[in-house]
Amino acid sequence: MAGTYTDITEIVAPSSAAAGGAVQVMVKVKNTFSLPLNIAVTGRYNGVDVSFSPNFATVGAGATYSFTSSFTMPNRSVKLDVWSSYWVDYVGWYQDDYEYVNIALAAELQPSISQFQIVDFVKI
Repeated sequence: MAGTYTDITEIVAPSSAAAGGAVQVMVKVKNTFSLPLNIAVTGRYNGVDVSFSPNFATVGAGATYSFTSSFTMPNRSVKLDVWSSYWVDYVGWYQDDYEYVNIALAAELQPSISQFQIVDFVKI
């Protein structure tokens, strides 16, 4: 879905992450307006706000800019909602485009029998 003047062209995030692990996210936003715009990105997962860096960027007409963030994966899968906004003088930030990505909770690896055997062998 494209907004009026911004288009979230891609959300780069892992498809799964382990509980307690860092989740790195990059959001690419294109300025579809004919002049440069101040653009910002915000996000939210499971009711938790996510801030992106930089806070905003001046993006040239037709150019794409990447915003980055990270958060700690909770003990469940998440839906990461992302919005792009642009600055309108005398009005403020205008929310323009929306996309989302699902990040599954990675299954914990259980030790195999051969791993137990190696541990027992080392103890001897």
